[in-house]
Amino acid sequence: MILFFNSFFCCTNAQFTSEHLALKNNNHSLKKKSFVIPVCLIASGAILSNSQIVKDVQHNFVGNKKTTIDNYLQFAPAGIIIGLETIGLKGKHKPIQTAMIFTMSNVILNAIAQPVKHITKINRPDNSDYKSFPSGHTTEAFASAELMRIELNGNCPWLSFTGYLMAATTGYLRMYNNKHWISDVIAAAGIGIGSTKLALMFFDKIADHRKFKKHINGNSMILPSYQQNQICLNWIKRF
Repeated sequence: MILFFNSFFCCTNAQFTSEHLALKNNNHSLKKKSFVIPVCLIASGAILSNSQIVKDVQHNFVGNKKTTIDNYLQFAPAGIIIGLETIGLKGKHKPIQTAMIFTMSNVILNAIAQPVKHITKINRPDNSDYKSFPSGHTTEAFASAELMRIELNGNCPWLSFTGYLMAATTGYLRMYNNKHWISDVIAAAGIGIGSTKLALMFFDKIADHRKFKKHINGNSMILPSYQQNQICLNWIKRF
């Protein structure tokens, strides 16, 4: 038995389509605005990079005793949120989904940060190598912090921003250890935040596609049609 739903309510469908497109465009606009801060941070770090101002203020951050806390603190926000979701705290996504977004974010941030390090070849403050810009630890830390904010902002807004305290501390410790300039840290913050936002966008697109395929399976199809100066969609399903 084949059931054929033609849009005989074309006007209604056209109105629905218009509203859907308007909502979709609005969401795109909101997503674009969410990248303003990351872009500004990256641009600010790039402008200040290797400048005399940055070199002049470096001594204000460098400590006498080195620490390795930053090597672990960079992963803390992501580890905390995935752990909390695993033991039952309700976040925006399921634990496995959060882990997937975190992995995608890391792929993106490394695809950006590592080539930039080799291209810019900026000397570290301690003269250990020429891979100073941007800070990899800080990039990771802010990517994790943004993930924590996204996951907990709905149910635990007071907890959602604690990741940024950890990320800021990581950035400070990279300067304290004399491994990075402040410009490295500022740009890294933007790359980290932006990477997680991009990862979430990609994840949502994949999830929407999977839902669509699940709803419109192999026994059904959608065909476009054009009738009386109106574009309509016809859903054909076999039962």
